[in-house]
Amino acid sequence: MLLAVVLSQSIFAADEHAPVWSQDKKAKAFCDTNTQSVCYVLCNDQLVNVSLVEKGNLGKIGKYDYEKVIRFPIRWESNDEVGCLFWFSTQAWIDGQRHTVSEPVWVKGNEYIQR
Repeated sequence: MLLAVVLSQSIFAADEHAPVWSQDKKAKAFCDTNTQSVCYVLCNDQLVNVSLVEKGNLGKIGKYDYEKVIRFPIRWESNDEVGCLFWFSTQAWIDGQRHTVSEPVWVKGNEYIQR
């Protein structure tokens, strides 16, 4: 768990969006936008890469030549001993216009469960 906490703190240092914590502070969602946007959920002492949420969100916008794409957690919904649920948002710029969509991210064990 210490590695996950240290990793999450170093990753967050480069992020412009604050991490989202569960109400009981046992789960956290955050993204690293320093190089390529990578997102994680720390749930039940497991650090899970949930970066594939971007595909689901961009699928709602459509296929374009995006000028810029960022993703970040926006809210916590639930967590327990089985898993954690957070919402992530993706912003994509097309011809100077920002498009924003959101999608839930469910983590169970050490796995990202896609919709």
